[in-house]
Amino acid sequence: MAGLQADNINPEFLRNFITETIYVVEGDVAAVPSLPPAVSTAPPAPEEERTAAETKPETAVKNLITDHAPVATPQIPKSPDAAAAVAKAVEKYDIAGANAKGVVVLVTLPDDEFNKLPQLQFLQKILGAIGLQPAGVAYVNNKTGATALFEDLQQALQVNYIISFASRLDTTLPHDKFTLYHPVMVGDVPVVFSQALSMLETDMEHKKKLWGALQQVFL
Repeated sequence: MAGLQADNINPEFLRNFITETIYVVEGDVAAVPSLPPAVSTAPPAPEEERTAAETKPETAVKNLITDHAPVATPQIPKSPDAAAAVAKAVEKYDIAGANAKGVVVLVTLPDDEFNKLPQLQFLQKILGAIGLQPAGVAYVNNKTGATALFEDLQQALQVNYIISFASRLDTTLPHDKFTLYHPVMVGDVPVVFSQALSMLETDMEHKKKLWGALQQVFL
């Protein structure tokens, strides 16, 4: 799954991450002199080998997150109890938002704070900086406070990406260890863990770390 592309990076949000003033002055970059081509002393290769070498495509350098090879996330099999399983999963979470892009913003908050989340200006700056509109995400509150299960989220809604703000997550699928600001693939779903939004607003170092993690996934 290719990463989402940001058409317009929100400059107000980026100011949260970069505190220094950066200047680019024309002419400051030194030109690198070109070197003469190396002279080969090896005998010429046969015609068929030269032709194969000339037509061999170059190998592209891939980003491990945005250009990862598709790995299909196992789908939960359908059964007569599927509707009951979905209903049970939905009971664990409050869900808001249109979720047009399948981006899950996972939190664990009191009801009154969660209800204000779609209007939270700081969160909207984060989403805008990675090219997301409010309609592109689902705001999911793990209202029980227990560890959320990836499989439960899949039952309840479309999950293409997860950004977790201080909300625990687990899964039966194989994955790297979940750590703050280190994107981890669960099947074909990138997961980013962050500190709580309330902490990020006042901590510049954590803002920078979150920005670096989001760049790996979305930009």
